[in-house]
Amino acid sequence: MAGCRKTVYNVVPDAAYLRVFNSLNYDVNITTKDQPPPFLAMVIDPEYDASGLVTGGKIIGDHLDQRSPYAGPYPANAGNTSYRNTEYPGNKKVLVGPILNGINLSSWAQIPSGKHRVVFYSRPISEMSFFDLPERDRKNLLVDSIIDFTPGEIYTMEVLQKTVSTQYPLPITLYLRQEQFTKLPFADSLLYVNFYNLSAEGYAAANPGAANRGVQAYLNATNKCTAFGDTMNIYYSLYKDDCPYPYIDGAPISPALIPGFNNIWLRTLIRSHVSGVAPYHSVPMFAAPDTTGGILSREWELFILMKPGMFPLPGPLAVSGATGMAQANPKFGAIGCSNGSNDGKGTTSAAARRSVPKVSNSNYVASCWLPNLIKYTASGTYAQRSFATISTIEIINNQVYMMSVQRNYPPPIK
Repeated sequence: MAGCRKTVYNVVPDAAYLRVFNSLNYDVNITTKDQPPPFLAMVIDPEYDASGLVTGGKIIGDHLDQRSPYAGPYPANAGNTSYRNTEYPGNKKVLVGPILNGINLSSWAQIPSGKHRVVFYSRPISEMSFFDLPERDRKNLLVDSIIDFTPGEIYTMEVLQKTVSTQYPLPITLYLRQEQFTKLPFADSLLYVNFYNLSAEGYAAANPGAANRGVQAYLNATNKCTAFGDTMNIYYSLYKDDCPYPYIDGAPISPALIPGFNNIWLRTLIRSHVSGVAPYHSVPMFAAPDTTGGILSREWELFILMKPGMFPLPGPLAVSGATGMAQANPKFGAIGCSNGSNDGKGTTSAAARRSVPKVSNSNYVASCWLPNLIKYTASGTYAQRSFATISTIEIINNQVYMMSVQRNYPPPIK
């Protein structure tokens, strides 16, 4: 007997590539009880009935929860079985982007190019799909915009709090960035990072105090702090001897500086919701003496933010004080990028707290933590090898986030 099967492949002609984050990170508490829950449904090219109630759409991104601290260079959310989705496409079964100029775009969804109406609704936190909700729960429109997507271009979209306000509804804005990382020349031996402050207007002024953290309360790998200032100068320092990857609870992170890489000025960062791509800055991946032949680097990175007129102290600690950099505020703060962040998941164990790098047993080196700019994976004959990333760090109100993309690397040899 013989048989045959016809396979029809779905194709999005003249596709653009879209990744979406819910960056509304306000806590739901007594002061925000009247605001819509930061749990969203995205509808592209929505359809309405005669009464104006949304009934469908061409592209649906439902159950869009607050974003994770780390959006890695691979679709880690694709295997998520929870109804909550921390980004779009995430676990949605849609066509995704290809490898373009060596960059893996599988975390971006393919969408038809051209003009589209994009709307976001706040919705109740439940497993029920948006269009199965009662009518009253499908009327909380947050954003309504017309966007023209160019074929072949890569877009990162975020829903942001526009201003600090107690009014209802909360002012919301839609932010769209047309990424350029597939069009720029990047060296494999260098790390690349750019920065954005997408905080709400007035947030730093409304939250001027440092976090109420004592030395014992400072948690390893948390990405939460208080507000960074609206205008900050960025410096970087490199340290050797990061903890192992994957993170082992209590593994130490060294505060030892790499000679020649202390308080190097990068740029001035200004809070803004204006679209446009910030310049990428290069950081060496093998700044410390290398004994592995370019295979494994164990450095970690610290980005120091200070208001104009202030300058970091020479040495491993950028400011003096009872807790050093443990408390970020509109005057200064520091973002550590280390394996200790456990890919942004964080930890609250006492052993992890002791492993956070500090000077003189009390002065902490960083305010908050994100993953190392270096990724580690098995490759070729090596069980673990270092690879550079192209990363974006975003400050949004009292939290920091990282999004990374990565070039192809040789797979392991069995």
